[in-house]
Amino acid sequence: MHIPSNSDLIAIWERGAGEHPVDRALTLLSACSPSESREDLARLSIGTRDARLFEIYERLFGPALDAFARCPACNEALEYTLSTHELTAASTSSPSDSPSLTVNDGRISLCLRLPDSLDLRAVSTCTEPELAAKMLVERCIVEANLDGQPVPHADLPLHITDTISSALATADPGAEMLIDLNCTACSHAWQVTLDIERFLWSKISATAKRLLRDVHALASAYGWYEPDILALSTVRRQTYVEMAWPTF
Repeated sequence: MHIPSNSDLIAIWERGAGEHPVDRALTLLSACSPSESREDLARLSIGTRDARLFEIYERLFGPALDAFARCPACNEALEYTLSTHELTAASTSSPSDSPSLTVNDGRISLCLRLPDSLDLRAVSTCTEPELAAKMLVERCIVEANLDGQPVPHADLPLHITDTISSALATADPGAEMLIDLNCTACSHAWQVTLDIERFLWSKISATAKRLLRDVHALASAYGWYEPDILALSTVRRQTYVEMAWPTF
């Protein structure tokens, strides 16, 4: 895995600033996996994609994930820290990204594939969660048979959506991470979904903006050029900033 340089991080931030989160995730993966095409990365299962994003996060920012939430019952603020090591160990994604998954439900036999980034992007414009879930499930059906004969997706019984969703979740457990939280003020318990792309992008955005502030400070003080400033080690760059602008 290629670890982005300071210049790379700024370029990633600049490109991803106007992208949809699903596309931003692919921009991050492409920057760290230059030997793989964006199309191939888009075909990774969501669990495998997120496992790679966790690895990028660890390489760049370490294993601690600082998070914030508000209790839905009393609105109390809750700050907590998660370990990327524990999260990835507790949720192992599909090891081989098998192209197909067979599910049998009575007289119905299904051939499925795991959802990928292209599927998430396709349903991202749907504003109704139930409809989006149905669309996602339908996109993952490769083949459906009733009593051995092909059957259109629209003719499948309604309950089959839950069957497919359960099978996909079991096959790719890393696709959705639920975090158990408990309010220290009112003891209310609830769950939140962990979105590693959001955490990673927040860190990269803050880092890129800090680097650009350093460039501005040192270019103003010494007339240095951006590539030279970004090539400095973090310790040396910050020391120069402190000497040039004590209150910066």
